[in-house]
Amino acid sequence: MRENNGRKNLKKTPQEILRLINNIPFFDSFNPDEKLEFAALSNQVVEYSDKTAIVKEGQTEMAVFILLKGEAIVTRNDLPKVTINTLTMGALFGEVSFLTKTPRTTNIFAKSNTRVLKLDQKLFDKLKDKFIAVLVNRISEMNTSLVRLKVELEAISHAAMDYQDEFDKILKSGKTMKEVFGGIHETISELIR
Repeated sequence: MRENNGRKNLKKTPQEILRLINNIPFFDSFNPDEKLEFAALSNQVVEYSDKTAIVKEGQTEMAVFILLKGEAIVTRNDLPKVTINTLTMGALFGEVSFLTKTPRTTNIFAKSNTRVLKLDQKLFDKLKDKFIAVLVNRISEMNTSLVRLKVELEAISHAAMDYQDEFDKILKSGKTMKEVFGGIHETISELIR
């Protein structure tokens, strides 16, 4: 076991790695022989201790990672205290820089003791069709999320306009504050329906 600033290359048996792999949905589409190939990569499994950088923004070392155990957080150097995302078991990361051959655009820090499978170009080339399917699925999920967000923002915008009109009507009616707040509550309740 080699340790380097909170990072350890683990000497795990293929059976131990296979147990981790079998618990991760990412590997569901792989057949048993392909899973065994991954399990044989025990020298590619790296453990990171809490708050240790797995990937650093600007880094040019190219690899794709699969989170086998634990959690990791995504940050940027310009917003160091903001967690952009939390990655959980089965997350694939580092693929954009890997595929575009560009420096990393974010930091990935272990949130706890975390194990990752680090895939180099040779292994990635061998399994690229599976990775492409995962990436296409991820893009589809992001598109769906963006459409939902757009719809929600439009609904909020329309509600704000409706609310303004209703509020103006209530104020012009000469009602008391209690009546005004009751009217606002009623308007909001109607908008939610």
